[in-house]
Amino acid sequence: MNYFKLAWRNIWRNKRRTLLTAASIFMAVFLALLVRSIQTGWFDNLVNVVIQSYTGHIQIHKNGYWDDKDINNSMYCNDSLLRVLQSVDNIRNVVPRLEYFALSSFKQQTKGVLLIGTDPVKEDNLTHLSRKIIQGKYLQNTQHGILVAQKLASYLEIKTGDTLVLIGQGFHGVSAVGKFPVQGILHFPSPQLDNQMIYMNLPTAQEFFGADNRITTVSLMLNNPDHINQTVTLIRSVINNDRYEVMRWDEMLVEVMQQLKAKTAGGNIIIAILYMIVGFGIFGTVIMMTNERIKEFGVVVSVGMQKTRLAIIVLVEMIFIGLTGIISGIAVSLPIMLYYKVNPIHLTGNMAKTFINYGIEPLMPLAFKPAFILGNVIIVLIIVSLTCVYPVRKIFKLNVVEALRK
Repeated sequence: MNYFKLAWRNIWRNKRRTLLTAASIFMAVFLALLVRSIQTGWFDNLVNVVIQSYTGHIQIHKNGYWDDKDINNSMYCNDSLLRVLQSVDNIRNVVPRLEYFALSSFKQQTKGVLLIGTDPVKEDNLTHLSRKIIQGKYLQNTQHGILVAQKLASYLEIKTGDTLVLIGQGFHGVSAVGKFPVQGILHFPSPQLDNQMIYMNLPTAQEFFGADNRITTVSLMLNNPDHINQTVTLIRSVINNDRYEVMRWDEMLVEVMQQLKAKTAGGNIIIAILYMIVGFGIFGTVIMMTNERIKEFGVVVSVGMQKTRLAIIVLVEMIFIGLTGIISGIAVSLPIMLYYKVNPIHLTGNMAKTFINYGIEPLMPLAFKPAFILGNVIIVLIIVSLTCVYPVRKIFKLNVVEALRK
């Protein structure tokens, strides 16, 4: 306890020096947390856009479907499978779908489309599809109508109330032909989705493709996405793995994941450079602090204090100063992160256009996760610990006579 008492008194004998060192550490924590919060918030926002636009966190298919997305690789819509999935912890929504390609035609215009048969209520719970309606109204379970993406509708020159002809090949090669009234127009932020998506009720799609009671995909939304690996393991333990394949969103969207990793790597380089700058700043402050106290060290050693004890006191001083800077950095950054997590920054200008082109709403929410806060605190503590090597080395190499002459 005496070491702690002496160290606490020593750091406040020269308040300016102490506050300067603590300020260097404060800036390290503050800037690192904000940069990491922005980077993680951007990453999570992009992931949520991708997941909530279409895929869900996890999908289940018949084995081999993902490599060959043919309607003949569809699976029987097993009610027992859906009940088992709904009983699994951490699964919030279970949405069966029948997805396949068709040719759409209206007057003189034709275009290939991705046709999705789904349960409108469950789909809305997963992807919030009803919020994307810009004309007309959302589907009901008993209706025969369809929802058409905005850019696709513009290309076909079709509007709500018109009738769209769909032509394709159904299950086991049957002819799939039908006329469907356009009930609503959807807008997707992603240009790719906005150019090709058509939604209809699952029974209507099954009838159109001649695939009675069959589906191609079961999409799952989780309560806690951080536990996705544990949930996948749990799902595989309760279903027939010889019949079904279970895939995470990042396994299905490999290109998106690679882009995210590239962006994250760039952010990590920026943070590493920031830590280097801050580390040298803290080290410079410690050198200044140590050299100012050389005579003081010489005096206390000359009157009988062991160098080991003096080094321990200096280490405790650095711990106190480091904790002061870290706690103040967290205290100032936390309200900022929490505020902009709830109230995302609305981007404008070229930055907003870039986000929209990538299919992302032009918002910049900040993330708040204890994991990256703890990680940054540990890194700063390591930097502070490394800077302690200099004053300790100075103390053990101290020449008392030369120190007293300074």
